[in-house]
Amino acid sequence: MENRDPIYVWWDIQSCRLPYGYEPLRVHVAVKSAMRNLGFFGPIDYVAVAVKGWSYGDTLYRIETTGFRIKREYAWQSCSMFIRNNISEWMHSHEPPAVAVIISCDKGLGSLVNRLRVEGFKTCIIYVPAFTSDRLISVPNFSLLWSDVLANAPLVDPREYGLPLREVRAEAIYVHPSQKSVAVTVGMDLRVFDLIENRRVTLVGKSRRSCRKDSTNTRVIRYGASGKFFVCASNDGWVNIWSAESWHRLHTIYPLISSRWSPSKRVALAIAIRSNDSHVCYADTRGDVWVVELDGIDECKVSPSNKTARLLFRSSSIVTKLDFSPDGRYILSADGDFKIRVNVFPKKPLEGAHEIQSICLGHKASITCIAFVWNSEVTERFLSGSDDSTVRLWDISSGSLLHTCDISTMAEYIEVNESEPPAQVKVTDMCTIPNSSLAIVIHIPGDSFIPTSISLSGSMKLLWMVSRPSNPPVSKHPGVTRVKAMPCIEAELSSILGDDQIPGGTKLLEQLQGKVPTEDCGECSTRSHESCNV
Repeated sequence: MENRDPIYVWWDIQSCRLPYGYEPLRVHVAVKSAMRNLGFFGPIDYVAVAVKGWSYGDTLYRIETTGFRIKREYAWQSCSMFIRNNISEWMHSHEPPAVAVIISCDKGLGSLVNRLRVEGFKTCIIYVPAFTSDRLISVPNFSLLWSDVLANAPLVDPREYGLPLREVRAEAIYVHPSQKSVAVTVGMDLRVFDLIENRRVTLVGKSRRSCRKDSTNTRVIRYGASGKFFVCASNDGWVNIWSAESWHRLHTIYPLISSRWSPSKRVALAIAIRSNDSHVCYADTRGDVWVVELDGIDECKVSPSNKTARLLFRSSSIVTKLDFSPDGRYILSADGDFKIRVNVFPKKPLEGAHEIQSICLGHKASITCIAFVWNSEVTERFLSGSDDSTVRLWDISSGSLLHTCDISTMAEYIEVNESEPPAQVKVTDMCTIPNSSLAIVIHIPGDSFIPTSISLSGSMKLLWMVSRPSNPPVSKHPGVTRVKAMPCIEAELSSILGDDQIPGGTKLLEQLQGKVPTEDCGECSTRSHESCNV
């Protein structure tokens, strides 16, 4: 017989936030599904607490549409206090049996949850592990990970609530240096496909169990130059280092807290791995760049100094891109002030990088990408792309600007609607071809294919691209992305490969895209490109 006891849910939005790209309409379905899995089928009453004045976009409206009652408080401490007081009042006005579900990381809830159990109520804590004590987790009848609850929720069609579909853009695509695998992030979802075994990769933890939450809460990814390591950072502040061969997790870097009074996690925004696989660096939301030694990690022999990240240097604003020079001598960081800082990577990086080699100034908008020139004759040159429609060539040692290529004037565009003015051109990503001296701008006709990231495989000379639809089709499965590949030999470009010609074929596309598009967009039939000599 089904348990029909009423269920009451309290959600602290500030401490248990939604990952980037997650549809807020799915939250009530996620909680309901989690309760059904625990054997509770009664009616559910929802209360969500948010900070007044905090920018949530349309998130609160979408949550409220599904039946949540929204309570706004002046500070995150007030949110926790409201939940405690509200639960105390509820406990005196209701009689067991009833189910109390608390979605919060408030460590002070332990005594209150214990009182609920003593009174005969069923209790469940849904939490984020980085900010919750083991003592709190052990008190309730049930405890669930917030990421697991969200990941297991079925998809929701926003049109059923009279709301438009949310676009989930593809964040990045990275190809193994030897093209053994391809990794794509779509919203918060990580999708990795093994091209050798022709299957989707399942990330495995040290206990050899599937780490689903690590593949459904991803923000930044990166392969090492040797293809030995794969690093990914999640929205809850964790940075994980994986073997790119066995796909077992080798090491975890724990999230840092901004301060004791502000529990916001410091999420990694950019990752760089040194060419000799000796160190991995990442930049967080405070503009700090951290370093971790990789020596011994592949054999899981991590010394005490490796267990936590060490501060390498600080930036005056948020770092948007981070990369090592091919020889490993320098580490470059692009920040929100439209500048690129070149630091000398020290012999003892755990003691900090205090020497600045140069600062590159010239961009007039956010810097979106950095790529190094792979040329035996030119070793200290790199390119940068920006939202200001330019690609610029720099000298690493001096920081001098050597050349500027204005993409909006150099590229040849085919306008779909001639009556509309051309949109501002932005450089979304860039990669370099070995032993080449040309910067090539590829234009793919058709408004349904907008590349957001590209990656070049070193062995097969294939240029991989990932994009999102500019006008997403009406579907109950939002977040479908597009993956394409193009042969690339030095400065010569061929036509984009068809679905049956791409490595991995339709199986790869089904796993990385979510489905194989059936419509003929006509976007792969022609192409045009312009080049500027740099």
